Amino acid sequence: MLVLDAPRSASGSGLWTDDTGIGPCTDGAVLFVAFTRSDAAVLSERVRDSNRAVYVLDATPQGTIAEQTGPDPTVTVETVSSPSNLTDVGVALDKLCSALESSGGRPVCWLPSLTALLQYVDRQRTYRFLNAMSNRLTAVDAFAHYHLDEGAHDDRTVDTFASLMDAVVIPTDDSVRVRRR
Repeated sequence: MLVLDAPRSASGSGLWTDDTGIGPCTDGAVLFVAFTRSDAAVLSERVRDSNRAVYVLDATPQGTIAEQTGPDPTVTVETVSSPSNLTDVGVALDKLCSALESSGGRPVCWLPSLTALLQYVDRQRTYRFLNAMSNRLTAVDAFAHYHLDEGAHDDRTVDTFASLMDAVVIPTDDSVRVRRR
């Protein structure tokens, strides 16, 4: 699912509860893919409130998520050297997906900012990576939602990523619009 909105704040919903209007939140482990320091801040706050296993792919340029989450046995962090190295990101993702398979329940994957990834990697490479990532997540029956700041991209970019998704969710202040494929 592609959610067209600005990056989430730490107090926003979307990971542990379903604010999309199209389905229940999952009951399994969480896979969080971070490309920015603000993604890490969201995770740090959320982890304190979670009783689920959390798997983190830390692709932030600083690689600081392990420091922010502290010594928490429910959090497993895989760090890659650069958000632009999609090969390393893919290897880390595969390792975390293998762990998800044995975690119980239906996992959820949250990528809070495709916009951030697009600052490091061009649209075509990001599309190919996201396609492979989505296929891997489908293999472990994960519910995935990727957030894209619609205002930061042209229609072609939005349409490119929407073509990969089963649904596109457009939240507004008072409602949620859903386009299904």
